[in-house]
Amino acid sequence: MSDTTKQRMSVYAIVIGWIVTLIAFIYNVATVNANYSFRLDSIERELVSLDARLDTSEAFRVELSTDLAEIKTDLLWIRKTLEGLGNNTQK
Repeated sequence: MSDTTKQRMSVYAIVIGWIVTLIAFIYNVATVNANYSFRLDSIERELVSLDARLDTSEAFRVELSTDLAEIKTDLLWIRKTLEGLGNNTQK
């Protein structure tokens, strides 16, 4: 092989090496970007799910508070009624 052929082969090898390096770099950037996008999408889906669960628990808490207030009112009414009956029997 002559010197010019060796030099051409060296230049081709260097150019191909740089092309492979650039392709690998672009692939790595794309992979990382896709991975982060997937993670963000997963986090957003989980956040939406948690928000829905929070809304459900808040509605349940309000319903429970309402039910407890009704029970308290009923107990007060029963207490008053029993006190009234107790006063009537003592007379």
